[in-house]
Amino acid sequence: MKKAVGILLAGCMVVGLTACGGGKEETTTCTLEQNGVVIEMNLVAKGDKVTKLTQTSTINVEGYAEEQLDMLDATVESAKEAYGEIEGIEYSVETSDSEYVEKVVIPTDKDTLQAVVKAGLLPVDNEDVTELSLEATVSSLEESGWTVKE
Repeated sequence: MKKAVGILLAGCMVVGLTACGGGKEETTTCTLEQNGVVIEMNLVAKGDKVTKLTQTSTINVEGYAEEQLDMLDATVESAKEAYGEIEGIEYSVETSDSEYVEKVVIPTDKDTLQAVVKAGLLPVDNEDVTELSLEATVSSLEESGWTVKE
């Protein structure tokens, strides 16, 4: 009898721990095209909690004057420095004659999230944020004109 109760309790723990895990991670993709820049944001979430945010911005630079490219390069360097100061963030830019592709990968653990918000690199309503809600983030992006693909 004790053995049966033990097996039953172990089974309940496994089911309980699986339920607490929130299931598998899923990705929601949001896009925005504005002023010649195409931005794609991938929100990886487990349940309603965003675990990673990846933003890719593609800028068509065909027809840009040298002065405009210099300004863009300066902006890229500034962003590289800002993101580079925060541990865990991946920042890269690939350039060609026709486009710049900037990619930022932000893990949304509490410390990284708070550092990004404090640095002003991620606009949020509450500066004391400790996690991102997928539902609230998607809603906010839609209100700002983003298109959502789930």
